Amino acid sequence: MGLLQKACETYDAMAGRVGIMYEKEKEPLAPISHMMARSQIKITLDQNGNFITAQALEKDVPKIIIPATEESAGRTVKAAELPHPLCDYLRYLLPQNQVEYSHYVSQLSAWVNSPFSHPKLHAILNYVQDRTILADLSQAGITAEEKAMVCWEVNGLGEKLNGPCWTDQTLMKAFIDYTAAKRADTPPALCMVSGEMEAPAGQHPKGIIPINGNAKLISANDSSGFTYRGRFDDAAQAATVGYTASQKAHNALRWLVANQSVSFGGRTFVCWSPQGIQIPKVTGPMGRKGGGNVQRAATPSQYQKQLWEALSGWKEDLRPPAGVVIAAFDAATTGRLAVTYYNELLASDFLDRLHDWEVSCCWENGPYGIQSPSLFQIVSWAFGTPRNGKAEIDDRILKQQIQRLVACRVDKAPFPLDIERALVEKASHLLLYEGENRQKLLFTACAAIRKYHSKEKWDMALDKNCSDRSYLFGRLLAIADAIENSTYTDEDRRETNAIRMQKVFTLRPMATWSALWDKLAPYNKRLAQSKPKLYRYYQNMIDDILDSFSPSDSTLNQQLDDIYLLGYSHQRAYRSEKTDQQETEEES
Repeated sequence: MGLLQKACETYDAMAGRVGIMYEKEKEPLAPISHMMARSQIKITLDQNGNFITAQALEKDVPKIIIPATEESAGRTVKAAELPHPLCDYLRYLLPQNQVEYSHYVSQLSAWVNSPFSHPKLHAILNYVQDRTILADLSQAGITAEEKAMVCWEVNGLGEKLNGPCWTDQTLMKAFIDYTAAKRADTPPALCMVSGEMEAPAGQHPKGIIPINGNAKLISANDSSGFTYRGRFDDAAQAATVGYTASQKAHNALRWLVANQSVSFGGRTFVCWSPQGIQIPKVTGPMGRKGGGNVQRAATPSQYQKQLWEALSGWKEDLRPPAGVVIAAFDAATTGRLAVTYYNELLASDFLDRLHDWEVSCCWENGPYGIQSPSLFQIVSWAFGTPRNGKAEIDDRILKQQIQRLVACRVDKAPFPLDIERALVEKASHLLLYEGENRQKLLFTACAAIRKYHSKEKWDMALDKNCSDRSYLFGRLLAIADAIENSTYTDEDRRETNAIRMQKVFTLRPMATWSALWDKLAPYNKRLAQSKPKLYRYYQNMIDDILDSFSPSDSTLNQQLDDIYLLGYSHQRAYRSEKTDQQETEEES
């Protein structure tokens, strides 16, 4: 019940926003006994229920708040006897559909004749009972589709009451009070969310996740067949949730998912503060509070400074006892919504863990400077297939692996070995990738390697004193690549021998280096003639690396481990910085 309790806490914290269309781009928080719906037709009436005009609404018009009963909120498409109390599909308003029409008029009449009526209700009921809606829509040039949702606007009631029904706070309160009065005779039960005695919910809302619109978090319709799996006689023995708590929790979750969730492969991730304070997303970079451009971090110290400034900015508002909730949802079936991940943290701990991840899972990303790859980038390059400039990946793999990395990031778990190994294997075949894809893959793989070996604290700059065998061979591979590249003209498009022999080099490094060095002979000769200073620079560096090996080391020709990619990447970045200067001096 932790998820529902935190959702109720969020609803109460956001009470000032309930029922208010506060931002055009964002969905409002629906009140109790209300739901969100997308309308296609707006009908405007006067205070007596006379037709004024009708308007067809565009698809991009935001969803509106409409009253809903427990039964209508959970109905199926074919439920003729369960109309919404006010705004509904056109088929419920057409007299020729006798069942739908009679139930709609009967339900609306009961509300109109109750102590909780409202002037707008009288106008709408009068109009529906006049049975002229089809003729009016035709006159307005609107196609009458029975599946079109109709909403209402009533004018002529005075400045305070004029306008759309879905923004009228007095109308919303009238329906909340009306449904509360109808529940007054229901025997109370202990609500396992609020801990209070209140009328239990008979049904629970659906539609928390838009892509799984019919899936419910709480459902108890197993009264036949495998009756509650033999554990209970009725649903109440399993759990009782009060109507108010259920409405608050589900409306809050729907609001959170609509406005601040991300989805990967059909699985939805949402991260929020129950106190209503803005927080960074769990699946992306921490970034600065309020957004804004971040300057390129060219050095590790600049990157550390940027992260510290971002962390401090977030912590100014997220002070104890502020908390953070992280949840992931997925539909196991079309009717069941599962919580696949859930965690609660103090906001300060959450921010520290995001910071720690970005400190340890980062690398030099060419012109973009030092960065931390997104979780999507890590997974898509580890398990995807490059097509059309991006890595395509199966949705089932994507959502499972993203969740693993979310847990790794939030729970400070070790980086998954299989993901790191998959990236190393892909990055050991750079020949298969071109241009920007090659850079993205190498950057992502090195960041993952550094995260996996975070206890060893690998720096992001070339370490000339590192004696690790794999690291040294990685440097040699980069230098071999640089020597050949230095002799190419602008018209040359072929891959270097180093790139073509990369994979076999990782398997038998010493033997492959000898073969690779033989292939470099003509390029060394050409470089010595055209740029002798650059040639000597590379030769001295190779001699220094080879001197670091022990001739008696029996492991020299054994398979390299993942660290070789760090040496390769370090040497490439160092080469770019230093050889530009060498070539300029040669030209002079």
